[in-house]
Amino acid sequence: MATDGIISIRNVSFHRGDRAIFKNLNCTIAAGKITAIMGPSGTGKTTLLRLIGGQLQPDEGQVLLFGENIARLNRKQLNQLRARMGVLFQSGALFTDLSVFENVAFPLREHMNLSADELYNRVLLKLEDVGLRGARNLMPAQLSGGMARRVALARAVAMDPEMILYDEPFAGQDPIAMAVLQRLIKSLNSQMQLTSVLVSHDIAEACAIADEVILLGEGRVLAHDTPDALYASPDPAVKQFIHGEADGVIPFHFSAPPLQEELRGQS
Repeated sequence: MATDGIISIRNVSFHRGDRAIFKNLNCTIAAGKITAIMGPSGTGKTTLLRLIGGQLQPDEGQVLLFGENIARLNRKQLNQLRARMGVLFQSGALFTDLSVFENVAFPLREHMNLSADELYNRVLLKLEDVGLRGARNLMPAQLSGGMARRVALARAVAMDPEMILYDEPFAGQDPIAMAVLQRLIKSLNSQMQLTSVLVSHDIAEACAIADEVILLGEGRVLAHDTPDALYASPDPAVKQFIHGEADGVIPFHFSAPPLQEELRGQS
């Protein structure tokens, strides 16, 4: 695929109450690559993912997806655009009363007019891709956390999307499950010619598979570069985050007035 921008964030500002999450945020995500969105807690990583998916709308600016301004789309147009993307939620979000097979089949039944044989074969192929064809008759309660995440990934790619959004794909996974997910994300991105955007706190794991990293902080993009470039960056904020340093320019305390001004009964 070409490396043109498939997602373009233009001068986006977004607030929660009086707090500005983003202030004139600008970035472009290239097609055909794995891009990791990272940053300290509270910097708006998942918020950015939801803006890209159209679950949230910016207060100012534009979010362009496949060249379309999401804010200008009606519900039908937005759903048509969403059909071109898959989403892997942090929880996996499997339907607990449906089998593994039926979880993967669900979006196919909802959005595609397939024959019984076509649906059966497609579900098995997607489960084969994530190594769980043999688990197709199990229920979600019978799966380990890593297996559940892989089933959710099979469901996310069931309709052969052009792009996948991953929200903390490695959270709560043991080292083996994490390594399996890393390999799956990278191999599926290559085999299906996908664009993958993942939010993660796991620096080493995300950087091991990402082509580019967008580092958020202070309501803006602190850095947008390759993982190697970020590891070598002399920028104090980038260096502190990438190397996990407790002390630095990124504060530990949430912004607040001086403590003495807020304590009661102090002379």
